[in-house]
Amino acid sequence: MEDQSDKSKKKLKVGKDSVVMGDISGEVGDGSVVIGPTDANGNVILNSSMAIGRGAFAGPGSIAIGAGAGAGSEILMVLNQLDRIVQNSGDQDLIKNFTSFCIALKNPNQNKSGLLDLWEAVKISATLNGSITLIQKVTQWLALIPM
Repeated sequence: MEDQSDKSKKKLKVGKDSVVMGDISGEVGDGSVVIGPTDANGNVILNSSMAIGRGAFAGPGSIAIGAGAGAGSEILMVLNQLDRIVQNSGDQDLIKNFTSFCIALKNPNQNKSGLLDLWEAVKISATLNGSITLIQKVTQWLALIPM
């Protein structure tokens, strides 16, 4: 028979911007994601859409785990397509601007006006074949972000 008083003595120290789910004890460092058993049988059950971690996002029916993770989102697919076009262009200014924009998107403290400024720099130089529709989709998505 297990001593129930041991369970009540479990200690958990969680760092800044960390996520802990389930039955966990010990120390979790800054920015970490730790998922332990969520049921009595030791299983981890994640059965709904969720984004877990700093800057993570998930679309309907998807689960994204980790800092900056993304899943099931049309905008993620659009950005990946646009990234391929940008990288293949060889335009160093465009590559720099697009990379800066993507980094800013992952920053949870990034303000919308700064993000829009970076996006304008991308739009100005991104007249590449196949990018116009993608640029329009990202622009529409950015308009949905609250100030």
